[in-house]
Amino acid sequence: MGYDGPPSPERSRILGIGELLWDLFPDGPRLGGAPFNVVANLRRLGHPAAFVSAVGDDELGRAAVAAAHALDVDATFISVSPDLPTGTVEVIPDPVEGHRFAIGSPAAYESIGDGEALVAEITDWRPDALVYGTLVQRFAGVRELTGHVCLRVAPGHRLYDLNLRDGTWSPGLVLDLVGLATIVKGNVDEARILGELLDCDPDAATLGRRLAERYGIEAVCVTNGQDGAALWADGTLAEVDGIRVDVADTVGAGDAFAAGLLHAMLVGQRPAEALAFANRLGALVASRPGALPPWRTGEIG
Repeated sequence: MGYDGPPSPERSRILGIGELLWDLFPDGPRLGGAPFNVVANLRRLGHPAAFVSAVGDDELGRAAVAAAHALDVDATFISVSPDLPTGTVEVIPDPVEGHRFAIGSPAAYESIGDGEALVAEITDWRPDALVYGTLVQRFAGVRELTGHVCLRVAPGHRLYDLNLRDGTWSPGLVLDLVGLATIVKGNVDEARILGELLDCDPDAATLGRRLAERYGIEAVCVTNGQDGAALWADGTLAEVDGIRVDVADTVGAGDAFAAGLLHAMLVGQRPAEALAFANRLGALVASRPGALPPWRTGEIG
C-alpha cells in the first residue's frame, strides 16, 4: 500500500477516532472509514499516526488490523469486540449522482468505549492533533471518549470532517462535535446543512465568522469537488479552483483533501498554500481507484 518511510521527527503526532470498516464494492471489499482514511494519508505525509476503533473477532477484523499495520498506522488503540462483527458498508456505485452507501449496523466500531485506562494511554501517546467525523459519534461511549480527549488531552489541532450520511446524524450531535473542533471541513451540501443549523449563509467566510464567535473555531473549509474549495482561516478567505482529472473513484478523495489540509496547517503553511496543497492531494487520490490508493509525496506537486 506504500508510505514514505519512517515518521519525520518534526512532524506532529496524529490520533484518529472513528470507524474502521470495509467498503463492499461490486468487485470486492476495500478498507475504509473516513477518519481512518484521513489518518492513513497523514501517516504517508510523515506524521506518526494512531487510530482508535474496534473490529470484530472475525476474518475481516483481522484483515483490517493487518492493513493498518501495512499502512504503518499504530493499531494499539484498535480493540477487538467478541460480540459484534467488523463494520461494513455496501457501496452502490453511481457515476452520475455519486456513490450511495448502505451502512451495516450493529458493528464493532460502535462499541468503542470511554474509560480512564484508554484516556490515560492516549494521554501517554501525546497526540498533537485529533481527527474525527460524525458516523461513530452517534454512540455515547465514543462521544464521551472524544470529548475527554479534546478537553483533557487537548490536542492543539482538532479536525472535524463532517461526512454526513443520511440517517446517521442529528442537529444537536453535529453542533456538539463542532464545539470540540478547531478546524471544520465539509462539502457544499454539508455546509448548507451547517448554515441552516447556525442560521447563516453557507459560504466558508460566513460560517467561519459565525463558528469563531460561537465556538472559537480557527478554520472552516468548504469543498466543491472539481469546482474548487474555500478556506476561512486567520480571519481571511482563500479560494482555489478545482483541478480537472480523469476521475477513477471519488471515494476517499475528500478524506485525502482533509489530510492534506491538516498536514499543511501543521507544518505552518499559510491558508492559501494549505488549501492548494489539499486540493492537489484530493485530486491525485480521485484520479486513482480505491479510497487509499498508493501515492508518494513527490506526486502531489
